[in-house]
Amino acid sequence: MAGFTERLRKRAGRLSRAQRQLAEYILQNEPKAAFMTAARLGAAVGVSESTVVRFAIALGYSGYPELQRDLQDQLRARLTAADRLVLAEERGERAETILDTVLRTDIENIRATLGSLSRERFFEAVRALQEARHIFVIGMRSSGALATYLGYYLNLMLRNVRTLANSAHPLEELMAAGPEDVVVGITFPRYARGTAEAFRLAARRGARTILITDSVVSPLVDEARIVLTARSESPSFADSLVAPLSLINALITAVALAQPERVRAALRELEDIWDQQGAYLKEERRSERIVPPEGDGGP
Repeated sequence: MAGFTERLRKRAGRLSRAQRQLAEYILQNEPKAAFMTAARLGAAVGVSESTVVRFAIALGYSGYPELQRDLQDQLRARLTAADRLVLAEERGERAETILDTVLRTDIENIRATLGSLSRERFFEAVRALQEARHIFVIGMRSSGALATYLGYYLNLMLRNVRTLANSAHPLEELMAAGPEDVVVGITFPRYARGTAEAFRLAARRGARTILITDSVVSPLVDEARIVLTARSESPSFADSLVAPLSLINALITAVALAQPERVRAALRELEDIWDQQGAYLKEERRSERIVPPEGDGGP
C-alpha cells in the first residue's frame, strides 16, 4: 500500500488548486496535521471539510480517516521519544486526564485490531507454529517484552522455542534456522534495526516468517510470509503494547486448543516440576501470612 507522499507524487497533476493547498499544508506541518480532524484541517487551509474528504479520495484513500491513519503511521515511525512527548503536550494532554486518555486509547486499539485482523492469516500462523521444527521469536527494545512473553508460553507447550529478546547476537543465533523452522519477528514504531536485520536473514535462509507489527506498510512486510497487525497508537512517548499483547495471548491460546492432549501432557509435567521446586506459594502459606498469629494483633 502506497504511503501519502507516494500517492501525492503520482496524482499531483490531477489535483485541484484547493487540494494542492491541502497537500502543501500537510507536508509543511506534518506532526500537527496528522492529528487534525478534517474540519480543523480545512479551517487551517481555508477550505471546507468536504474538500478535505474529496482530497483524501482523490489520493486513493477510502476517506479522510484512512489518510489520517497513514499520516500518523509514517510520523510515529520517525519521531523520537522526546518528539512524541512534545506532541502529546501540543495535543493538550495533561497529567490530570491522562489515565482516561490512555485507557480509552488502549480500548480503541483493541477494537481496531479486532476489526482489521485477518482471521485467515491468524490461523495460518497458528498452523505454522504447530508444524515448526524450531521456533525463533525475535523482538528488540520495547518489543523485547512481547517476544519474551510469547516465547515463554510457546516453549512451555511446544519445547522447541528459542527467544531472542534484546539479544546481543541475533544473527549468529539465527544461523540454525531453515525451511522447516518458523521465525516470529515483533516490531513496532520506531522499528528496531536489530529485529529488521535478523528477520531479513531468516527470510534469506528460507524460514517461514511471521511478522507481528502495527501496519501493512511496516518496513519488514516484504520479508514476511504471514503478517499479523495490531494497533499500537499511544498518546505518550511510551509504546502501547496492549493490543499486540492481546493478539499474542490469542495466538498462545489458539496453539494450545489446536493440540490439547500434547499441551495438557506438557503442562502436567511442568506442574509436577514446579511443585517439587516450590515455584509458587501454596494457598495455605499465603493464608498463614495474611492472618496474624494469636496475640499479635489478631482476633
